Amino acid sequence: MKLKLDQFDKKILLELDKNARITTSKIGKKLNRSKQFVDYRIKKLEENKIITKYISVIDYTKLGFQSVRVYFNFQNITPKQEEELVEELIKKESVWWLVTLEGKWHIGYAVAIKNILEFYKDWDNIMKKYRQFISKKEIVTYTHIKQFPKTYLLNKKNTSYETTIGAQINTIPLDNIDKNLLKILSNNAKMPLLKIANKLKTSPQVIKYHQKKLEKNKVILGYRALIDVSHLGYKYYKAYLNFNNTNKLNQLHQYCKEHPNILNLNRTIGGCDFEIELQAKNFEEFDKILKSIRTNFPNMISNYDFVIAREEKKMTYLPNID
Repeated sequence: MKLKLDQFDKKILLELDKNARITTSKIGKKLNRSKQFVDYRIKKLEENKIITKYISVIDYTKLGFQSVRVYFNFQNITPKQEEELVEELIKKESVWWLVTLEGKWHIGYAVAIKNILEFYKDWDNIMKKYRQFISKKEIVTYTHIKQFPKTYLLNKKNTSYETTIGAQINTIPLDNIDKNLLKILSNNAKMPLLKIANKLKTSPQVIKYHQKKLEKNKVILGYRALIDVSHLGYKYYKAYLNFNNTNKLNQLHQYCKEHPNILNLNRTIGGCDFEIELQAKNFEEFDKILKSIRTNFPNMISNYDFVIAREEKKMTYLPNID
């Protein structure tokens, strides 16, 4: 169901999309409203399942992991069998993201691994159990995942905000407090330091020190509200571009970064040349955005494909670090 939001709701959502740990007092100052007003609005957004949870954006490459993404297209599979496969994948600790799709692919998921043999073990088990139902498959390795805020909420360009997951060579050693802190913040990004300290049986000062250290070392890149945009009348689209050349790659990146609807840019090894993730109200709006890119970069793009996300069933940036 599409819910009616006013400008205050949208501004609050954008602030929490950029930094879920921002205080409601600071949001209130930006909106020229009281802390109580902001608290009430956030509570209603949570109750209406527009905000589903708060997560930390963690660069798994800093922890020695790389990310492998898999796409499946199904054949001769019942809804129950498909659901069983999806649930089996969701339960795997190594799977940090899973989405059901419409179009070229039916599901996509990403696995964080330290060794390709870790992936092979699970892959072999999945193939033994479900290979007869898979008509097509694709496996690629992520190198860069660039993320931008949902500035389309206010119909504004994104002028500066950007985070990049991946492309890190140097890893950061973690102690037990670091690991336990990451486990808590990964899916509870707004949890107060005092509450975390009580759970870990230490002081808020110690927790704050470790949090700041993880941020400084770019293990934690940010904190975000997960927003169910279907309630706002938006759908999630993903476009796959192949290039004739990469002469204007920096200009394309800047164009996508500034576009209000574009939220992610992905680079991979083994896939297409460039992936764009965006949110649009309908296919016509999505098509208009793709046409604008093709118009602005006419000799660069040779062809493209796309899928539509049905439901994001898992999203957590923290792999198993035990």
